[in-house]
Amino acid sequence: MRTIFTRVLPKSSLNPRKIRPPPLTKKQEKALKEPLINIMQRRQAEAGASWPQNLRIEPIMSRRAIGNAPKLLRATLKKMLTEL
Repeated sequence: MRTIFTRVLPKSSLNPRKIRPPPLTKKQEKALKEPLINIMQRRQAEAGASWPQNLRIEPIMSRRAIGNAPKLLRATLKKMLTEL
């Protein structure tokens, strides 16, 4: 038969440098992360002319950016707002 021995230690006996904070929640982790589009734009600025032509960085166009434009003009407006 196996038994498990446990011992309760007072908190004062622990080394405070070895105590780790609890892991971040998903909400806290998301607040600390930088958006990928910002990272890629920074890399593009650092690379300058050596940035590959086939890598285009285009933000997601929401309806708010386009406004209440007629359905026939939305595609044209999206093309105008993207990088050339």
